[in-house]
This record gives sequence, C-alpha cells and structure tokens, in this order.
Amino acid sequence: MKTLVKTIAALAVAMTVSLGATAQEEDHFSPSENKEHSKSYDDDNTEKHYERKYSNRNMFSRKDFGLYLGLNTYETKSMPELDNWNSRYIGLSWKKNHRLITGKQVDVALGTGFEFAWNNYMMKDNFTLANQTVGADFVEIKGQVQKSKLVVTNFNIPVMLQFGFKESHWVLGLGAYGGARIDSYTKVKGENGTKRVHGAYNMNKFHYGFAAELGHKNFTLFARYQMTPMFKEPNPVNGNSIMFGIRL
Repeated sequence: MKTLVKTIAALAVAMTVSLGATAQEEDHFSPSENKEHSKSYDDDNTEKHYERKYSNRNMFSRKDFGLYLGLNTYETKSMPELDNWNSRYIGLSWKKNHRLITGKQVDVALGTGFEFAWNNYMMKDNFTLANQTVGADFVEIKGQVQKSKLVVTNFNIPVMLQFGFKESHWVLGLGAYGGARIDSYTKVKGENGTKRVHGAYNMNKFHYGFAAELGHKNFTLFARYQMTPMFKEPNPVNGNSIMFGIRL
C-alpha cells in the first residue's frame, strides 16, 4: 500500500513538473509557433481520442458467419491412401460471441453456435468402402475408375475461447466441438457410370474433437483433430479425422 501511494505521488509530481515545463515552453512561442503548436496539440489529442475509443471496443462482433474451406485426411495405418489435394473439407458456421473481457490490449470472448460440415475423402487408388460381415472395410474396385470417394455430412456444435490482441490484430481461438453424423455415402465414377450408395457403414453416430484457429484481420487458419474414431469397434479398419485450411 505504501509503495502504491509513493508511486502515485511520484507520478503526480512528475505530471506537475511536466505541465509546468510545457507551460513555460508555450510562453516562449511566437504567435505563428503557438498556432502550429496548437494544431499539433489538437492532432495529438484527436489521435489519442481515437486510440482510447478503439481500445474500449471489443474486437469480436456479437454474431458472425464463417465459411471453412480446407483439406481433410485421417490418421491411420490401416486405411487406403487418400488423394490429399482432392480430399476437401467444407463447413458453414453460425456463431455467437459472448464477450467476456474488453481490455486495452486483449479482448476475450467465448464463441458458441452450430455448423454443418462435409468431409470428402477422395481415394488415391481404386478402393471404395463397403459393408462386411463385421463392420465395414475398403475393397478394391474392378475395372477402370475415374474417381472414388467417401462423403460424411456432420452437424457440429463448437465452443471456442478466443483471444484478440488489439495492437497486432491477431486472434487466437482454442476449443472443442461435438456433433453427430447426418449422412454418409460412397460415390464411384467409372466406365459403367456413376454409382452413389448411402449407408451408415458402421461409422460412429456421435463424435467430438479439438479445434484451433489463428487469424490476422480477415484471414484465419484453422485445424481440427477428431478424437472419436471414424468407425465403431470392432471394425477391420479405423482412423481419426484431421481437418485444416482457411476460414473466411
């Protein structure tokens, strides 16, 4: 307490001396110099006013819509290799930001909402997912194949703790998500035309995972790791989904 009082007193003395010195300097200015000095002083005040006004604003809008565009793969040793550049991830997100802290340097908000997401797993070789006696497995396709993919549609509820750094305009988000699989199907395009088969394929109905986002102004990178395996056990193959890309 004594240290705080001494600090305040020292600041008061320093401000008094500074104001006195400023007043003396103003007394020695010529009329033209006083005019220029007044203009500079007003500009400084205007700049400080805007800085103060900006610092009192929260970086996070109360509501926002996000479009996630990226790639997805899976962490596994048992499933076929993917055509990574064509294994795309798309997400449509509606989010509400609950402002927790509005500081001079850092803002904190909790983002909640819901989203629809599509995982497209494009096979590199001639494989497709098919139901087996126990679970589901990837089987080789006979004949010429132009493309083969597995598509999974999910409904997710993300929760993200977000930190906004005002001076650098960087935003960091860390959180988790949970959701449910809405639909899943395989699509094979080959010499006999296009065939699409919907099915559960022994895939887990519910899932959860962790998420991270790092953004600067209007550009945001995201990454997600799904902790729940893709398939129910027992299953001949299994893996965990990984998604990454940009958020617009």
